[in-house]
Amino acid sequence: MDPLSPTVPAASRTSPAKRNRVPLSCASCRVRKLRCDRHQPCHNCVIRGSSNLCLYATRPSRRQEVNGAASQFESRATSPVLGRLFDGLLYRSGSHWDSVLGELAVSPIQDELPKDMSSYPYGTDPELDDELLAVMPSRSAADRLISAFFAPYAFVGPARYSIHYPTFMKQYEEYWENPSSITLSWLALLYSIFSLAMKFLPDAQDESGMSETIGKLYHSKSGQCLERIKTKQTTLQTLQAMVTRSIFGFSHREEWGAGLITPIGSIVRLAMRLGLHRDPSHFSNPTPFEGEMRRRIWSTIAQIDCLSSFHLGMPAAIRTEDFDTDPPRNLLDTDMEEEMSELPSARPFSASVPIGYLLAKNNITRVMRRVVEFLNCVQPQRYERVLQLDRDLVEAYKAIPPHLQLKNWENAPHEPAYLMVQKVQLDTIYHQTVTALHRKYLQEARGDTAFAPSQQRSVDSSMTLLQHQAAIYREAQPGGCLSSFHGYTVTPDSANFSLAAMVLCLYLQYSTRTEQGPSQMDARPQEIFRALDTSRQIWNNLAGENQDAGKVGLVLDTMLELLRPKLGLPDCHPPAIDLADSVDGEKGLSSDPTLTSGQSTSIPSLHLETYEDNARDANMDILDLNWDAWDAFVQGDDFETAYQNHLLRQDSTFPIDDLLNPSTSSAV
Repeated sequence: MDPLSPTVPAASRTSPAKRNRVPLSCASCRVRKLRCDRHQPCHNCVIRGSSNLCLYATRPSRRQEVNGAASQFESRATSPVLGRLFDGLLYRSGSHWDSVLGELAVSPIQDELPKDMSSYPYGTDPELDDELLAVMPSRSAADRLISAFFAPYAFVGPARYSIHYPTFMKQYEEYWENPSSITLSWLALLYSIFSLAMKFLPDAQDESGMSETIGKLYHSKSGQCLERIKTKQTTLQTLQAMVTRSIFGFSHREEWGAGLITPIGSIVRLAMRLGLHRDPSHFSNPTPFEGEMRRRIWSTIAQIDCLSSFHLGMPAAIRTEDFDTDPPRNLLDTDMEEEMSELPSARPFSASVPIGYLLAKNNITRVMRRVVEFLNCVQPQRYERVLQLDRDLVEAYKAIPPHLQLKNWENAPHEPAYLMVQKVQLDTIYHQTVTALHRKYLQEARGDTAFAPSQQRSVDSSMTLLQHQAAIYREAQPGGCLSSFHGYTVTPDSANFSLAAMVLCLYLQYSTRTEQGPSQMDARPQEIFRALDTSRQIWNNLAGENQDAGKVGLVLDTMLELLRPKLGLPDCHPPAIDLADSVDGEKGLSSDPTLTSGQSTSIPSLHLETYEDNARDANMDILDLNWDAWDAFVQGDDFETAYQNHLLRQDSTFPIDDLLNPSTSSAV
């Protein structure tokens, strides 16, 4: 007998054909061994807040059973093998052994295999003990926090867009009616919402620091809930809780940097585990509602991963070729409901549809992700790729909806704070990406005009970033439009502005090393110097609140005092403008209606008393900067290391001693 020929066991020849019974209970009730009322969704899934997991098996017709295998073979022979949602729940790529069974189209064999029940994203939750529930506020206090988190004017980060308000409120009401019905993942989400509300709400701030302490308590409790959830029990709601909790970490310097690398990586891997990196159109089981929520959650996660990777100077956990999930539609939460049979058409972009900000940000960060990949590539890259990325950035920037475009700061006092923050955030993301993309070509532009576009683009975007820094500082003073805003993305001591300042210092250094030197009538270097001087004073003024700001201020103190005579500028400070009192039109940086993104505009200097000013000034005369060491530092990998360590809160490798030692100079 041919050993490869199929054989039929004797027992199978005489035994009757096994009837494939279709389970009548939903998958969740079968696993939990609960009595299912067979509704859609059933009562058990509703009270547990997992309606999206109430899935029923369907029995195919005889014709479908006969044709099913053939159609699968035919379709897979002509198209790439897609990953799928295992039993409608967990994603499997083509490398997983279970997908091989799918290729063989032998579902009866799968039915006979024992299921690893622990791999399902649901299961009996660990008991909710009194410790976790003891910090639950009263109903009235909880209502206030929930209302504030979902308010249109609130800016609590991108997590807001990953939560469907009507669905959450339905679960919220069910909790107060039956507290024992909640799951750990829902409780983790609730506590994460509480923590963000306590952190960012204007009326939640108090001088005693009690609000922040309570916010940290809820943040801690949400973490305890997530620790008790096994990663194999991850649901979409678990991801929502993890994303919301991560936003709180972005707002705290002690958690920013290395402390966020692991959580973000875990979120990305778990999201891929659930198949969120593949568009729901590839699968047949997600409902239109669930599919759209999956797009929202993935878009939020992808943006967090991209932005954190950019600021930390590290490769992103998500690569461009790793996902094909479409952006979500521009819809209100009230446009969507769990029972809908199809998605409505997208609404026009306007301030009344909040998710438009997420979509505009998504367009920019998709290109930003490719820039991150370019900057972290270990192989030499052609300059044409830089120019193509720049063109794609410009295209994404121009696609920002009109109501989210930052044309100037003149109307800032008349804009809602949250809308102004969104405009500034989008503009800042764009310009910091342009600056980083072109920075390394500043040196090449000195000797080759082919790289001149990079010099122009990096300098212009860096100037715009410093203009934003000065405007944010001004508007954050009492009376400013941002004075009551307690956000995490728009602050004058953001790392976005330190990179821009270093790039402009490098540009001025190059301009002083030409044969003729800068002309007394050359307005651009002097304009850049004034912008840097303004930034220097802001950094020094914030040194008492942020130790890292003092480090940046010290570097700028040294650089500018050494650049001043080389640029032919007087030793004394220009007329002072005090920003510390108010911005009611009497004092502060004046709003310039001609300031537009991408254009360079002079920023008046300001004089703010900072610590050790006199001591620094007394020592400047004896200092001479090793420009060659500075050049090599900023252009080389050492700058990336120092900048990354600065963000990771590690010991800086900034070679200030070498830069101030002319003996280490080398010919350039």
